[in-house]
Amino acid sequence: MTAIPTSTPSRCAPEAIVRTRIRIVGMRCRKCVAGLEATLAALPGVGRVIVHFELGDAEIEHDAALPRERLLETVEAAGYDAV
Repeated sequence: MTAIPTSTPSRCAPEAIVRTRIRIVGMRCRKCVAGLEATLAALPGVGRVIVHFELGDAEIEHDAALPRERLLETVEAAGYDAV
């Protein structure tokens, strides 16, 4: 995880924002992308979520207190493999 400055609106406290990138396996269409973005965005402490279908990954801005493991568990609970 890397601390980043942000000027975009976020539900996170600006001083505690980190960006995490997760590799995702199993997305088959753009509907998968939209569903996964909504699922991750619903987690408390998550600000911005971008899921890249072509790259097979997700970029999540979130509170530093939210562990990467929780993000991985959420992706896996949605039916995808996460690394």
